[in-house]
Formats: sequence, structure tokens, C-alpha cells
Amino acid sequence: MKVSPRHLAACATALSISLFCATSHAERNSSLAGQTVVQPVEGGQHTKEYGRNGQLIYESIERQRTRGGKTATEAIEREWSEDGKPLRDQTFVGGNEIKGTAWYLNGQVKETRVYQSQREPGGVPGKYVERFSDQGKLQSAGVFQGQFRPVGTHREYDEAGKLKREVTYDAHGSRLSERSYDASGAVIRSERFLPDGSRIRD
Repeated sequence: MKVSPRHLAACATALSISLFCATSHAERNSSLAGQTVVQPVEGGQHTKEYGRNGQLIYESIERQRTRGGKTATEAIEREWSEDGKPLRDQTFVGGNEIKGTAWYLNGQVKETRVYQSQREPGGVPGKYVERFSDQGKLQSAGVFQGQFRPVGTHREYDEAGKLKREVTYDAHGSRLSERSYDASGAVIRSERFLPDGSRIRD
């Protein structure tokens, strides 16, 4: 079924509040090593998978919820390495990822994703994605529609976390303009793109 952005946001907020606190840390239980445990919860089920050392390595909580006359599956999925380091944490409503976080093995956040209905309801629709270096510096940020189509303004940053480039895309993912910056933040290049891909320098 098709779920509206407003319904997605409301579901995701309620789901995060109700489920996150109870299972935010990976547990270790040697008596459950190598096992999968499935338990019923109100409206759904809670699944846990344990590694050979008893470390919780995967968890999912799924529930069927009805709000405003619409029923959708709400789910949280989490994954850890066998030494308990977080790898990913995702929230879904109706099969759509509403927000997600991925980590490097050194513990630094690798990528965050959030549905625009939660972050900026009046902004460009899609999923706002931030990517980071393994040292925690923001590398890029912007909105994507579907899997790979950039829309709106996307920003790229240097190793120090300073803005180095801005690219603006139209609703079809075609470049409209591009600006480059030096280390002081001054514009060193500004271009506009025409429908055939040719450029005009400002």
C-alpha cells in the first residue's frame, strides 16, 4: 500500500520512541551463542540473532500499526559486529527506510539517512544523506530521490570539514549549477549548466 509522507513521519517517531530505549545496546549471552530467538510483541515479533561468542549481532522488531485508517508494518533493524561494535541501525515504515545510520568498524559514523518529512517537511522531498570520513569529518550532504538521483543542493567538504563544492540539481538529477570554494570560503569558480550539458561561467 502507498503510505503518505506525513503518515511515515508519524509512524517513525512513535516507533523510535517506543522501541529504541529498550534495545539500544548490544548484549552478550553465552548461553544463546549461535542461536536465533523470536519472541512475540504487541502487534508483531522481536527477533534476535547471536554470534558464536554469544554476542548479539542482529535484531529486528516488526509491528503492524494502524493510524488514521491506514495499516503499515513498522520495523527497526540493527546489526553489530561479533565484538559488539554497531554496524547499522535502520527504521522502516511500510517497507520504506525512514532513517538509518551506518558505522565504520572504528566506531565513527559512516553515513546517516533521514526522510525529509522528518528533517525538513517543507523542503525538497526525498532522503537527506550525510557521509563522513573514518575520522568523523563530514564529507558530503544532500537529498536523493530513489536510490541514486540527487536533487536540490549537494555540498562536499574537504578533510578539515570545510565546504569545498556546491552542486545544485533539478528534479531529474541534472546539474543546474556548481560552485567551488577555497580554504577561506571564497568562491573560486561558479558555473551554470545548460540542458545539453554545456557550461557558462559566472
